[in-house]
Amino acid sequence: MDVEKKKDFFSTDRLDKYVKKKREDIVNKNRKLNREESIMKKRKEKLILVSSDFEEKYVSETSLQEDNLNYKDQLLTFDFGKKLSLIIKIRKLLSIEKNPPIQEILDSNILPILIQCIEDETDVQLRFEIAWIITNIASGTSEQTYELIKCGAIPVLIKFIQGNNENLTSQCVWALGNIAGDSSKCRIHLLNTNLVSVLLDQIRKNKNLTFLRNAVWTLSNLCREKAKLKKIDNSLIISELGKLIFSEDSDILTDVCWALSYISDGSSVIIQGIINSGMLNRITELLMHKDTRVQTPALRTVGNIVTGDDFQTQAVINCSVLPCLLTLLNSNKKSIKREACWTISNITAGNISQIQATIDSKIFPILISLLESSELDVKKEAAWAISNATTGGTKTQIDYLINLNSIPSLLKLLDSTDVRIIKVILEGVENILEIGEQSRLFNCKNAYIAAIEQAGGLEKIENLQQHENDGIYENAIKILERFFGAEDEFLSEPAILKKDLRNLETLSQIPECNFTINE
Repeated sequence: MDVEKKKDFFSTDRLDKYVKKKREDIVNKNRKLNREESIMKKRKEKLILVSSDFEEKYVSETSLQEDNLNYKDQLLTFDFGKKLSLIIKIRKLLSIEKNPPIQEILDSNILPILIQCIEDETDVQLRFEIAWIITNIASGTSEQTYELIKCGAIPVLIKFIQGNNENLTSQCVWALGNIAGDSSKCRIHLLNTNLVSVLLDQIRKNKNLTFLRNAVWTLSNLCREKAKLKKIDNSLIISELGKLIFSEDSDILTDVCWALSYISDGSSVIIQGIINSGMLNRITELLMHKDTRVQTPALRTVGNIVTGDDFQTQAVINCSVLPCLLTLLNSNKKSIKREACWTISNITAGNISQIQATIDSKIFPILISLLESSELDVKKEAAWAISNATTGGTKTQIDYLINLNSIPSLLKLLDSTDVRIIKVILEGVENILEIGEQSRLFNCKNAYIAAIEQAGGLEKIENLQQHENDGIYENAIKILERFFGAEDEFLSEPAILKKDLRNLETLSQIPECNFTINE
């Protein structure tokens, strides 16, 4: 988030009063991690087939269109064998990987009957088969999933996850996880039930591993709707996640970390709750986990925590997070490098000692290397990290960045087509030059102007006078006039024309006022 910069750069208390420029926008749609790299929102249990040829044959032989059977009548029959046989057949149809006939099943209007069967019948296998059917329907479209809610499946599923049959409880919680993973509308419905408390209670009872994996995954999907979680639920969830995070199972760890990342996003209260829970050291440890499925959400959680205040950021630093981030900057996965840069950018937006800790961890040379050779979206995050350091850093710290030859790498991004990153670089350049004004007190010369000019920065900034974005144009003019002594007669003709057009536009908005003075 952008904040107005304090004008007095020579004031000794400027850093104490400067509001941290933390950035939480990585959760915006254009900066989300690829969900395929993180968590499956929905999962369908598939029928295990010998080959695709067999699958096609099976689908053909069991096609709804060819059978022409009255499913309703068969489900309402008193012949238990026939009823179970049909339910198994429907389950197998919906377990086919390619184009399962979910809509055809819904159109046959048998879903309410199936839900009534799972409640009325006492046979465990029949209940399990219906729960499996519900799970696979919930792997369909949002409209298909919502049919389960409309037909009253939720209370039934919640009831059965509290049972004693391991297979049935696991299947029911899986179905609930699919529904929670579908949409905000479904999650809100689930959160308005007692599901969270029931789920946490069943997790505490430490059932079998399959149930635990599905339950934690379901809980993490519910946490995606963090705004609707009740305060008491947040507290209970953090408490339970604080125990689960010490699991050795990668699947459980992955979903625990995703749950933490969801609830910690944008909430300083939740961030403090996570810190107070004592799990911060463990979260930091997981940054070095061998499985990137665990690393990714652990990193997102750490990144969210350092968007908090200086004390919360320092709590993370105290857990030796900077050496871990240094390692992650060298990851083979672009998404992890990008997220690590984003996390660092929120640390360098902190106070002088936090910037110094980043320097001492030898992170900046790697950031500058990424500016030179990495993918564009990684370069953007690395640029943010360096630019933020120029905002709150001392002259000694700026000198360190200059000596690392960071200016040429930053200035290259002024040729980018990304408006936001150009603004970030211009702000960093302005910060550097403003700090350089301190040297005028000793030798009447800004020590950093020459470094900007030698790297071709002056020419690049002059070229930005023609940029179509008003903010970039204004920032470029401001730098040229403030530090390079540019007046209107030295500005480019297009820039002068743009200024004149602005003035004309302003004048055209002033209404004419005709005054008549009566003598």
